[in-house]
Amino acid sequence: MVSSFQTTKLRIATVSAAVALAVVGMDAQGQVSQSLERKNMQRAGHTDLQGRASYQPNVIQYPDGRTILFVGMHNNVPVPRGCPANTAPNPLVAGSPCQANGTMIIDVTDPNNPVEKALIPSPPGGQSQMARMCLGSVLPGGTPANTKVYLQRNVQGGASAGYEIYDVTDVSNPVFLSAVRNLRSTHKEWWECKSGLMFAPGSKNAAPLWRESQAMLVYDWSNPNQSPVFIRSFGLPGGQPNGTGPVPNSLHGAISTFEHPLAGQKLARGATANDVIGNRIYAAWGVGDDGIVTIIDRKKLLPAAYGGTWVPKKADSADNPDEDELIGPNSPTVGYFQMSPDQGGHTSMPVFGMKPPSMQKFNEFATRDFVITTSEATADGVNGRCNEAPHWAFMLDVTVENSMGSLTANPPTGSGVRIEHDPYQGPMVLSTMQVMPQFGERYPRGNYCARGARFGVHSVEENFNNPFYGKMTAVAYFNGGLRIYDIREPVYPSEVAFYVTEANALTDPAGYMLNNVEIDNRGYIYVVDRNGAGMDILQLTGCAAAIGQGVPGAACPRIN
Repeated sequence: MVSSFQTTKLRIATVSAAVALAVVGMDAQGQVSQSLERKNMQRAGHTDLQGRASYQPNVIQYPDGRTILFVGMHNNVPVPRGCPANTAPNPLVAGSPCQANGTMIIDVTDPNNPVEKALIPSPPGGQSQMARMCLGSVLPGGTPANTKVYLQRNVQGGASAGYEIYDVTDVSNPVFLSAVRNLRSTHKEWWECKSGLMFAPGSKNAAPLWRESQAMLVYDWSNPNQSPVFIRSFGLPGGQPNGTGPVPNSLHGAISTFEHPLAGQKLARGATANDVIGNRIYAAWGVGDDGIVTIIDRKKLLPAAYGGTWVPKKADSADNPDEDELIGPNSPTVGYFQMSPDQGGHTSMPVFGMKPPSMQKFNEFATRDFVITTSEATADGVNGRCNEAPHWAFMLDVTVENSMGSLTANPPTGSGVRIEHDPYQGPMVLSTMQVMPQFGERYPRGNYCARGARFGVHSVEENFNNPFYGKMTAVAYFNGGLRIYDIREPVYPSEVAFYVTEANALTDPAGYMLNNVEIDNRGYIYVVDRNGAGMDILQLTGCAAAIGQGVPGAACPRIN
């Protein structure tokens, strides 16, 4: 039992840690130039990424303790610098040859002094927007030496389209190991390090062709030294080769919870032994319109050889499944949520077991599961942006995945438990997170819709182990910068911090456009720019830092 004296000491220690973080941040602020458009957040470090258009930052801690960042890139260079189109000088190589964009490797062990170590150019005609990493000590088929680190990335387009793996143990000298080629529409894959399974957007570029080119490919890539083993293709009903009717929207990305820290814990309304956190995949389809979020039972998706229960209905089900293998009582799909036609599915980041203070006096549904869902703004007009419907981030309540059984575990008093007319009835949008474009008028650059580059939501973080998980989320908002929301009351998320980046000499004349975001296990936030402004390392300050550190009673005034 913890005494009141011990509790007080713990609280004081926590507050002291938050204050120390703020002091360290203030010291860093004096050494790094800061945007004047910020609150409760500041820049700790920066690197230009050679002025290349960047997409996804992802970070991993190496066996020797270093923290290394990998940045996937689009294929364009916003400001040409004496090189052929879509290439730029690479000063990390002797003679600074002109090289295509690809994957940049940066040592961010000291967040105040990030150091670019290597660029892995993409193959001709392709782009490598995504980067996932695994330690050799975790990956089942990795080299036994526990010092190995592996990079997995996509190649979208060109003759080498597919996915690749590199040995990146030596961050200055990455070594190509293996690949799967001849795939269409590759993009934002998920790689489970403990199993080696990959759940990836795309489809085989061979008969039978999927009608939905960006479906979900499932591979076993537990051995990075060899090409992966194909398991199956999966997608939305109507997207399969034998499908009919309108072609459904494409998969943007999937997030598996197999390695979640609470993988063995029951879902909030888990009805069976399989309804645990680690047995779900959350998939976002549609990017910017006609969005769908699906919840997939991982075991039902996989065959027995991988611990699953899927038995192919026919000989070619792996490549050409019937519709009832994609949706229905016996399919892996256990949740199916349709967005409004003007909203898409870009990111689907789950947050489990939330206990909102406002709901704790209620006698049912006091514990809830959510998926933070984003709809990407996609318009790139020539006379300012906002040439489309506004796009938002959503708190999608998935406490009830469907009406087929999610309510039957511990049936709540006064709640119906029947199967509804639509058996997938269950998930619902509980709240939105949005920035009003006129908020920008408080600053010299003015209304976000008039700043030139795209305005609206893009993505959120995807690291289950970041210290803010379940308390805050980071929303990349293109020219609205990075916005931090307090989600402890998910019915009323509150913006508590923001940082809006600034253009530099390498930025596209249209202006900066913050693209994607990630948070590492230390609480540092990484953002990269789509228009060449580089990579910023950000840290929370003030009351937002206190919320992130879990200081009891910490709160910030609502900003926007």
